[in-house]
Amino acid sequence: MLEIAPITPQLLAELGAELGGCDFSDKSRSDFLGSMISCDVQAAPGNGKTTLLAAKLALLSRSWDSRRQGVCVISHTNSARTEVEQQISRHPTASRLMAYPHFTGTVTAFVNQFLALPYLHGLGWPIRRIDDDVFAAEAARALPHYWELKAQAKKAPAMVESWVRGLDLDVDFVTGSELPETLAVRRRKRQHGADTSCGKALARLKALMVKKGLYRYSDMTVLALRALKDNPEIAERLRSRFPVVILDEAQDTNGEQMKLLELLFGGGGAAFQRLGDSNQTLYEDDATVASYWTPGADCIPFNESRRFGQPIADFASRLTTKLPQKIQSVGGKRTSMVVIVFDEKTIAGVLTAFAEEAKAHWPDSFSRQEIWAVASRHNVTGKVKGAWYPKSLVDYHSTYRGEAGTPKEANLLCRQLQKAALHHAAARPPSEVMDLFCSAIAELLRLYDWTGSNGGPITARNLWVTLGRREAELPRKIRSLLHRHILTGKAAWEKVAWETFCAALLALFDPADGQAVSAGVTEYCGFVRGKEAEAVGPAARATKQVTIGEATIRLGSIHSVKGKTVDGILVLESEVWKGHAKDQSCLDLSTVLSRAFGIEGATPLSEIGVAAATNVFVAVTRPRELLGLALRKSEFEAVAEKAEKEGWKIVDLVERARIAALL
Repeated sequence: MLEIAPITPQLLAELGAELGGCDFSDKSRSDFLGSMISCDVQAAPGNGKTTLLAAKLALLSRSWDSRRQGVCVISHTNSARTEVEQQISRHPTASRLMAYPHFTGTVTAFVNQFLALPYLHGLGWPIRRIDDDVFAAEAARALPHYWELKAQAKKAPAMVESWVRGLDLDVDFVTGSELPETLAVRRRKRQHGADTSCGKALARLKALMVKKGLYRYSDMTVLALRALKDNPEIAERLRSRFPVVILDEAQDTNGEQMKLLELLFGGGGAAFQRLGDSNQTLYEDDATVASYWTPGADCIPFNESRRFGQPIADFASRLTTKLPQKIQSVGGKRTSMVVIVFDEKTIAGVLTAFAEEAKAHWPDSFSRQEIWAVASRHNVTGKVKGAWYPKSLVDYHSTYRGEAGTPKEANLLCRQLQKAALHHAAARPPSEVMDLFCSAIAELLRLYDWTGSNGGPITARNLWVTLGRREAELPRKIRSLLHRHILTGKAAWEKVAWETFCAALLALFDPADGQAVSAGVTEYCGFVRGKEAEAVGPAARATKQVTIGEATIRLGSIHSVKGKTVDGILVLESEVWKGHAKDQSCLDLSTVLSRAFGIEGATPLSEIGVAAATNVFVAVTRPRELLGLALRKSEFEAVAEKAEKEGWKIVDLVERARIAALL
């Protein structure tokens, strides 16, 4: 095992200086930096975990001289990976850990690169796309050809749709030298068994998707597990290749992915160090028996937060339902906390009221602050039956629309390029935008029956090389069209502009003899008009924001701000929805505020209540200074007295409206 220099005050001071003046002197941080064995870190929000991870990599890079072994840093999301890469790319020695033999990337990228894709190639199965939405769209198109599923869909359309949309491989699938006609699939809740007519139809449908080269992301994890099952020596090879493995945001890696990583690195032979906050687990494991990361009893606790003041820390601490933790604020930031009370008639004024509070808190600079309003459920929902209550962010801002397209259209060129345009407008990494472009154009060329230079299929990876060999200027022409019409133009959103773009694009591929475009190409290139295209411009569609006075409030789901630090945030009461049963939905704030305000005798939280508490915990731990809650007046009355005692300002829109009516 690699040895590192002894942790001394001088070494900690040097690391702190190298990373911009950070302080790593407290015991928890120095314990982690010096640990070269497997360990868990339970980190409170805003504790500087990413900077500490960068310091660990900087420390390792000082003495790492192997050209065959590397450090493996695994994150759950691309944003978390990017944050780590940005931290270490500026360090003179840690930046070396971004290249071979080291690995820094998402758990999906790790699984694909080292296990799933090599195993797929060994099976001889085609690989066209790995994308949940594209898979769902193609599977839905094929469903009518299976009479058993079609008949069942007449009785329970939503249930059958969920079966088809989430059709995962079972790890015990059977294969042979030829592509299979049927493949075992993982059975979901209420899904018909493998021996039933529907179960057999699902197995045939999965085999059809494999023949088309279409997979779900979860299929890759199953294939990786199967690779380990068939070739146990792979685990030893990976442990030898990566003697130090750091899993960032461990709470979001659950289910089969966590099982896989534990099989690889959890049994010794490598230092498997897991950093996360179990109270921020938003990504759920939908297995029959859920599996989540739980820090060990001897975990290293990071209870301090440098993000917000003690009033927010105290409020958030009471929402740590999965692993109770008392968060301590460091730095003494000034804090403003406000509850905006509304009813059905006054809900439209909630965002304006919060903008006023932002102006009062930052009288000279509020227009420059990053301010958000978020909800557990942000998508457009149907009409509420029975008593009125706010279900989603749309109830507060009627023109808000989520960015996700419908799975039924995710396989079409227009939908994929809309997604690329949204990523570009939201300043996502250019590599993510280019990945979408490559996959979309590669699929178009497949419909033209073009092949790679070696006679194999054109893929996102070999697209530009293949095109360049056909015509040197072709890659440049295509990229120019995509930039001009999609990234900076309106083609993805307006039908006439889309048709102009498609005509120019297809002219690059159509044969000179004027042969008609195939029906497959025509369908693939059809225009898609979606609700997310109703906003005025691409930037507004991507950021989902509203400007009130000089204050700009960004809008989104709680998931969209996870991992962010913002100046102010407003948590909008909304629905947490997991299903149609009574115990599968609740209103987040009204469910958890009695606990959050420390009211004695508060009702214990149910399973859906814990999910609500997790959502609220993530949201209220984002802001540096200004925290707002928007709650119906009927629900606020139970916590009003305690809120005032704890220093919350009450903005009662209902009372304001009543007084205004009397004047």
